[in-house]
Amino acid sequence: MYQALYRKYRPKNFDDVVGQEVIIKTLSNAISNNKVSHAYLFTGPRGTGKTSIAKIYAKILNCEHLENLNPCEECVSCTQINNNQNIDVIEIDAASNNGVDEIREIRNKVGLVPSNSKYKIYIIDEVHMLTTQAFNALLKTLEEPPAHIIFIFATTEPHKIPRTILSRCQKFDFKKISNKNIVSRLRHIANIESIDITDEALNEIAVLADGGLRDSIGMLDQAVSYSSDTITLQDVHDINGTVDKEEIRSFISCILEKDMVSLLEKIEAYEEQGRNIVKITQELIDELKNIILYSNVPEYFEEKEEYYETIKQKITNSQIYNYIHSLSELIGNMKNSSNNKILLEIEIIKMVDEPESVVVVQQSVKSVSQLKTEIKQNESKVETVKAVNAPIDMPVMEESVVEIEMKPKKKEIDVSSSLSEEARNSLEEIKKVRINNALVSVSQKNRNLFKEKLEELKELLMNPDYSKLISLLFDGELKAISEKYMIFVYKTSLMAEAFNLEILSFEKIFSEYLHDEYHMIAVDEAEWDTIKKEFNAKKNQYVFQEETVDIHKVFEQENICVHKTNIIDELFENIVEYE
Repeated sequence: MYQALYRKYRPKNFDDVVGQEVIIKTLSNAISNNKVSHAYLFTGPRGTGKTSIAKIYAKILNCEHLENLNPCEECVSCTQINNNQNIDVIEIDAASNNGVDEIREIRNKVGLVPSNSKYKIYIIDEVHMLTTQAFNALLKTLEEPPAHIIFIFATTEPHKIPRTILSRCQKFDFKKISNKNIVSRLRHIANIESIDITDEALNEIAVLADGGLRDSIGMLDQAVSYSSDTITLQDVHDINGTVDKEEIRSFISCILEKDMVSLLEKIEAYEEQGRNIVKITQELIDELKNIILYSNVPEYFEEKEEYYETIKQKITNSQIYNYIHSLSELIGNMKNSSNNKILLEIEIIKMVDEPESVVVVQQSVKSVSQLKTEIKQNESKVETVKAVNAPIDMPVMEESVVEIEMKPKKKEIDVSSSLSEEARNSLEEIKKVRINNALVSVSQKNRNLFKEKLEELKELLMNPDYSKLISLLFDGELKAISEKYMIFVYKTSLMAEAFNLEILSFEKIFSEYLHDEYHMIAVDEAEWDTIKKEFNAKKNQYVFQEETVDIHKVFEQENICVHKTNIIDELFENIVEYE
């Protein structure tokens, strides 16, 4: 019967292991210095050698004629382990044996001495699949095992393992195998098996394997079955549902040229040819990454690439950042979708329709460097604290890329000039009351729940009547919320004031689409920092206050509404979608 290549060429000793030098050295020294632990945890991506090294380690520990830390492969223990017949080396698949009864059986047997080996070794694969009760049953045995017992756990998801288990194990993090090491190992196997394969095909297999040596050997095995002659790069693309680099570059060029017909035809062709839409999307991300690397760090590449020289003149950094962000989110959505073709088509339409650059408000009194410095200073003030009846929570926001362009001919936007002095004073009074009321019964739990609910409003980004308002809303962050009041925080006072001029519009949107009646207010980061410090220091007594100023009358007197102010138009110009 034919034996799969990944099984045939599974490592039999430490010298055969590829790409895990640090782990091999540590385990070898542990044996040499007689410092073998009672429990090990091997973590890392699939196909990186966790179970293989566990079996090799067990074979070395029980070998009767060990030489230079290499098992003899001839003694009873080695022979039985190679044939999966050694009753003292027990392999357990926790995915199918994850109950408390299986672990209790282990616990009952650990007291028995090994039959014909030095150690009784339990190798538990996918250990994170054990139930909580099973982990609890294992805990006492793991804490005080007999001298002849060794546990080796393997998992791809260590975060699912209880800390009580983690703290009792020596943890080894397996890294992805480098493409260079994968290609070297595949070439070694190809030479032994007399497989004719091109270097381009080997390199592509290494890239597609994403650091998993077992996956790469499996692809080589599949390519041998597919090709009756020399295995080429196209053969590798065919069996994996991917496309070549030139096709990916052509696809990106069509996006930049806004050639929607060609793009949709290409996606249709991928579907008809059985291509893997997820992998093609990932290849688009990889190529966009290479473009931006070449544009900013050309010396990173070994030689000059004509394609990158040409393409970097047609696309900005901000476009690439947006494309990569959108496509990365798309891959996440594809995992739960039954029709990835439609998802890709919709995303590509959005990418083609988006503005060519990110527009950022220009304040004529400040230079670009000053604006960047202020942003960094404000970001440095963010800190995380508790929320309910305690310090207000300040979550760490995801880092974003901001493109700042100076436009000297554009007039400076002055939000406050659209209000009379009386109206400004009234709005300031309303602001104080709403900040106070939001902090009276501020709730971290409510904030997290409502932030999820806010995501529903992103559907309005495609509605031209609401797109700019929703873009403004999501440029800020909800920081505090009580039963009926909330505070949004913006990086600049300009954005906060623009929000406050549209409070009635936002409250109407919340009422109609979220079915919630809320009073809201916006502040900038500097104001929020002061509010947060006062709240945490308990300098103020927060008692509910009635609003004595009617905000509707203030805006009616000033004749302000969404369609009569140009604030948002000037802030966002033609941006109709928030990414």
